[in-house]
Amino acid sequence: MVKQTNQTIASELSKLNETETSAVAGYISQLLSKRISKQKENFSNDDLIVSLADAYENQRARQVFEWEKIRRQNAQRSV
Repeated sequence: MVKQTNQTIASELSKLNETETSAVAGYISQLLSKRISKQKENFSNDDLIVSLADAYENQRARQVFEWEKIRRQNAQRSV
């Protein structure tokens, strides 16, 4: 699915003229700069907190918490 989407995007980009291509590149650049600024905001926090939040164990714990939340919602619906 992703590969097909990427191929579709690539074929559409190849159809653009130079002005349109530069507009798309500018838009992508803006998106990336926003992403980078958000990452820099995270580093202004305590480095220990950031590293713990990104730790594999904590990511898994958040995932399990979400699964449990969904399981409870589904259990309430079936009652």
